[in-house]
Order: sequence, then structure tokens, then C-alpha cells
Amino acid sequence: MKNLSVVLFLAVAVIVVEAQEGSSVSQVLTVEVKPITKISVTGNPEALIVRDATPGSDLSSVSDENTKYSVTTNLDNMKIVASINDRMPEGTRLMIRLNSSKSTSSGPVDISNALTPVNVVTGINKGSEQDQTIRYIFAADASVGELQTKYRTITLTLTN
Repeated sequence: MKNLSVVLFLAVAVIVVEAQEGSSVSQVLTVEVKPITKISVTGNPEALIVRDATPGSDLSSVSDENTKYSVTTNLDNMKIVASINDRMPEGTRLMIRLNSSKSTSSGPVDISNALTPVNVVTGINKGSEQDQTIRYIFAADASVGELQTKYRTITLTLTN
């Protein structure tokens, strides 16, 4: 019985030693960060309808600030450019202003004929800005008669 106890003790001791040694494996993990340039808009501008004029003024205008934009980038010296899908009718202008708390807004920019993109915000660096106001301004000069409803698509692009 004594021999059996010693053998049993040694067997348990070997099992405990093997369990304490453990095992391990290794893996190679590839990581990478790609350039991030995200822009989004929320809200929709109201219809910009000129209904009134100031006596003696050659230009009547209306504006809307119901749209916001947000950007996120991990690059420096980015900018937002705007373009329009079709020229505005003769005697009218469409302006856009993107506010920015961290970058440089170009102020109201005339995009009436911006079939190729024009700068509206510059100097965007790594980080994010959220819920920044977009202001659209539509103006018509006194020579414009009644104008039927027109639709335009404005494209905002975050680029370098």
C-alpha cells in the first residue's frame, strides 16, 4: 500500500508540474490606419423663394440655415470644396457659407456657376468638427421676372 501511495503521489505531482508549465502560441497581427476623410450633412434647406423686395434695392435675397455639416479626418491641411450641378438662371445668385470653429471659412462664396469645385473651408487639420452651420443665400436682381421652380444639387467634398 505504501508503494501505491508513493506512485499515486508522484503521478499527481507530475500532472501538477505539467499543468503549471502551460503552453503558448504566437500570431502575427497586421495593423494599418488608412487616410480618413469623412463629411456628412444633416437637415435639409427650406425652399429659397424670393417673395419681397426692399424699395430702391436692385437685389432681393433669402437665406436658410437648417443644414449642418460634420467632418472627421486624420490628415492635415484638408479643405471643403463646393460645386453645383447646373448654372443658376441669369440674374440670380446662389451663395453658400460653411461656418467652422477650427478652420477657416471662406465666408459667403458664390457657387452660381461653380461647375468645378470652389473652396468654402480651408486649413482643416486632424480631428473632427460637428454640427457646423451651412448657410445658403439665394438672390435675384430686379431684372428677373417670375421664375419657375428650379432644383440644384450642391456637392460638398472634403479633399486635400
